[in-house]
Amino acid sequence: MSHVTAKTLKEGTDFEKKHVPMIECKDTVKPNEIYEVKIHTAGVEHPMEDGHFIQFIELNVEEYPLLRVQLTQYAKPDVVVNVKAPNEEHVGRTLKLVAYMFCNLHGPWKYEKEVKIQ
Repeated sequence: MSHVTAKTLKEGTDFEKKHVPMIECKDTVKPNEIYEVKIHTAGVEHPMEDGHFIQFIELNVEEYPLLRVQLTQYAKPDVVVNVKAPNEEHVGRTLKLVAYMFCNLHGPWKYEKEVKIQ
């Protein structure tokens, strides 16, 4: 999804908050640690109805795809996944997690979070 221009949270409006994915996870992890990553809307629930819903949620590490979950109007746009941190060769490096949500009416939205390997 990196080739598509996705919108981000700019003004903090309810419209933005129901489209922008938020990433919840630790700020620092140890090498090879398995840690939980939660992705959900930014505080306002998105409608999930026949004509208006989140079609998918995607999680990338940098530009590399890690996960994509297809949704229908009958699902809640929340995802929880366990991710394994890189090995000890990456100590001191910061990884960028990038989440995308795609609304069938309002297109792609994204959020980024950095995770440090210690």
